[in-house]
Amino acid sequence: MIAYGGCTEPGGMEPADERWEASCPRCGEPAEHGRVERAEGSLNIYRTVACDHCGHHEGFDWLSP
Repeated sequence: MIAYGGCTEPGGMEPADERWEASCPRCGEPAEHGRVERAEGSLNIYRTVACDHCGHHEGFDWLSP
């Protein structure tokens, strides 16, 4: 799906799916952070944190099917 502004149109841009490692806000250990764009009638941006060390999780669950 291609997003352009708030709509999905040909010739637009691919929604972002960025992931990186940074410290967990709860325990300070390395955690997976992310920024995901989804075209759901409009372009929605979700930010995530998932820590395997302490189980802290916040934001959109992009890892689930």
